Amino acid sequence: MRKLPTRLLAKSCVVAGLLLLLSPGCGSDASDRSDARPVTPDAANTDAAGTTRDTGPVDTVPEQTVLIDDFEDGDGVATYMQGGWYSYDDKVNGGGSSIAYTGAEPGKAAMNGVGYNSKKSMEVTATFDQGTLTYAPYVGWGLFLANKTAPADLSAFTGIRYAYKGAAHMVRVEIFAVTDYDVHLFNVPAQADWKTITIPFTDFAQEGWGKRVPLDLKDVGNISFALRGSTGKTATVDIDDLAFVTQSGPRTPDLVVNAPTPPADGVIDSIAVGNPLQAKAMKYLDKGYNITNWLEQEPFTTFKYDEAFVANLAKAGFKALRLPVDIDRYATATGTGDAMTITMDENLFTVLDAFAEWTAKHGLSLTIDYHQYDYSLDMTKPDTLTRAVLAWGQVAAHFATNPREDLFYELLNEPDLSFAQTAIPTQAQWTELAQRMIDAIRAVDTTHTLIFGDTSWYAISTLKTRKPFADPNLVYSFHFYEPFIFTHQGAGWANMGSTHDLPYPYTAERWSPFFSDLGFNDSMPAWILSAARGYYASGNKSWIRTQILEAKKWAVANNAAVICNEFGVNDTTSQIGDRARYYTDLIGIYSELEIPWQIWFMIMDKTTGAVAPEYQTAFGLK
Repeated sequence: MRKLPTRLLAKSCVVAGLLLLLSPGCGSDASDRSDARPVTPDAANTDAAGTTRDTGPVDTVPEQTVLIDDFEDGDGVATYMQGGWYSYDDKVNGGGSSIAYTGAEPGKAAMNGVGYNSKKSMEVTATFDQGTLTYAPYVGWGLFLANKTAPADLSAFTGIRYAYKGAAHMVRVEIFAVTDYDVHLFNVPAQADWKTITIPFTDFAQEGWGKRVPLDLKDVGNISFALRGSTGKTATVDIDDLAFVTQSGPRTPDLVVNAPTPPADGVIDSIAVGNPLQAKAMKYLDKGYNITNWLEQEPFTTFKYDEAFVANLAKAGFKALRLPVDIDRYATATGTGDAMTITMDENLFTVLDAFAEWTAKHGLSLTIDYHQYDYSLDMTKPDTLTRAVLAWGQVAAHFATNPREDLFYELLNEPDLSFAQTAIPTQAQWTELAQRMIDAIRAVDTTHTLIFGDTSWYAISTLKTRKPFADPNLVYSFHFYEPFIFTHQGAGWANMGSTHDLPYPYTAERWSPFFSDLGFNDSMPAWILSAARGYYASGNKSWIRTQILEAKKWAVANNAAVICNEFGVNDTTSQIGDRARYYTDLIGIYSELEIPWQIWFMIMDKTTGAVAPEYQTAFGLK
């Protein structure tokens, strides 16, 4: 699943030549908040002539524009609004990225880009270096509007407007109520030539990894921008005529409200799979749970989840536990190529042994899932692959004598998320590496069952093109997050942070003739908007069953056991009734087709072990 956001932590900021280190965001202070300082069309300038300078495309509704900065004076202070421009990079967190304003002295801000129908613009260039970061490198820059004692009040405005060209970037509204850097932002796509974009504040959303906080436009501290990239890459973006806007007037419908149109139900002659792994999978891998956003993201230091949590899972009615863990993080390599040897950090076995003991005690199976997001594997660097292979050999050797038949090894979660994004493996390359992992495991452990998922994020579409491995003790997995616009509504990491309240199943009564009512906008990838337009046909049980049926047909044809060990619905902006109806349909399909399942999104309260009644019914728990 594409589920890891990048966390922007402490910032090294440059403001008109002054270096500051501030938290939670540049422009904050530790004093208590007083009344917000309003910013209104009457209290700010438009431009020197009192009119809007932008000559870009005309919006479909009238607007009033309040110019923030046209950058024509070339300095690091906003021309028409109080505040200075600053920049920051990722060095304080272990990265090596850098950022510079074109034509500015080091540590200073200046505006020396070629303007949009004018002389000057803001031009910023970033060079990325991941360093020791476990997430994508980043840089950013922004404008101080206010401090915490007197935050800026932007409630008179409906959005932000500016002209830009260059790299894809994020524009962000930073409010003081957000203290963990999960700020409200909007992803802007790359643009080769100048383009004017108007972004309603309703389209700004948090990425979702921090505490959910409503966007309070009376609590604004900064307006900022950010770039992300990969080591060795550079990115340049030009921005001109930055302004706040107020829109009014009628809207033009941009989405058709259709009647629900589900497809005909798919047909399968038989679901029988004679392979004994089918019965084993149904016995040990069904009604499963993932522990997420822990060991796949960070090294083990302490038990965030302990035996009490495992016991609560069993009490809630779950029967299987999938433990995602970045195995190669604990492997230190010596030598290279065939001469490479590795040493494993004992912290890995501390946590794995604990969960092996706890799950056995409380009657849950355990899947050790090699699962990472730090892109440490690289098809262009063979030693990174060898290290992963040797690490699996060490883990398998550690558990080889464990008599549990309900202990599983999952080779590598979603290879697309594990490799350097400039060198994602093809299906053939992944097959070759997976076979090396299988061989390393079987050299020391011929007993325990392996789990394999394919490229394209464990997609059914790639699985059904696969010839099974020769190893007879291997279960095949797929992940299912369809319809994606429903399951990932509100997910900033999927470019859908602003989407909300999509119904399931689709009904014309709860749909809208306006994209914006559901949080969609024109800057989203075309496939997302296309999926929204077609949701009247895909937002139903029949369409979902048709997709999953392809996996079962492959299993029957190849006498192989298949499982779904990731699925779920992001709960930040969806309604629990819709989620429950979706889960009811999905679990019904898995039950009908005898496909074991393991939920990704954690639906059990970590402390109390409580599961919402709607979920208990939908998942058939207890």
